[in-house]
Amino acid sequence: MDFDYYNWLLVFLRLSAFLLVLPFFSATNFPVAMRIALGALMSMLIAPMLPEISLKGATLFSLLAIMIQEVSIGLLLGFVSRMVFFAADMAGNIVATEIGLNMGSIFNPLTQQSSQVTSTMLFFLAAIVMLTLDLHHWVLVGFQRTYLVLPIGGAHLNSALFATVVGHTSRIFVVALQISAPIMAVSFVVTVVFAVLSRAVPQMNVFILSFPFRIAGGLAVFGFTLQLTAQHVMNYLHRLPDDLLNVAQLLGG
Repeated sequence: MDFDYYNWLLVFLRLSAFLLVLPFFSATNFPVAMRIALGALMSMLIAPMLPEISLKGATLFSLLAIMIQEVSIGLLLGFVSRMVFFAADMAGNIVATEIGLNMGSIFNPLTQQSSQVTSTMLFFLAAIVMLTLDLHHWVLVGFQRTYLVLPIGGAHLNSALFATVVGHTSRIFVVALQISAPIMAVSFVVTVVFAVLSRAVPQMNVFILSFPFRIAGGLAVFGFTLQLTAQHVMNYLHRLPDDLLNVAQLLGG
């Protein structure tokens, strides 16, 4: 096998796996041919900047192992990059449950799945923040820099890596709670107020009467806090290139 082609192929495998998980590029309505062409073109730009790989004494099984390793690295880095969108989706589900909209869902064209209305809104908000601030380019630059700390075929599993991945996963819940906390507070206040009313006026059907107030108050606070939500997403995305490098460094352990 020609060395240059194999070097390009390994870069292509890691990059393609990364794009397969990354939002926008992984959308089913994003043409597969364009996705492959984009991965191939970017691999051609990255491969010449990497040190040469010695194939001396390499066997077919060792080459296949490196290929599988590069795909796994790309999937892991893509998963880390997508976590903020997982957080937005989770926050949307929490909001929908708190204000009584969890029975309604709409089609999300990016994920090609039905989801809660608020989940879709927050997902698109995260996407808009990422695109308007040019942060998707910084994510790709951060991915390219992972080759500086994690050369091809140099990955090693270790306990620090697992701890870091668990830490990143826990941030999904933290960001989701930060986004949905104001709406949860409004829902709690409405519940307390109507609980007091039910004691004062037992004949009042507070369960039915509370729904309009819960929905109106929740949606009002949801709208007022969208700027704060965008700030949470922005802060997370600004740290993302460093997070990719950190995970790559631990893999290179």
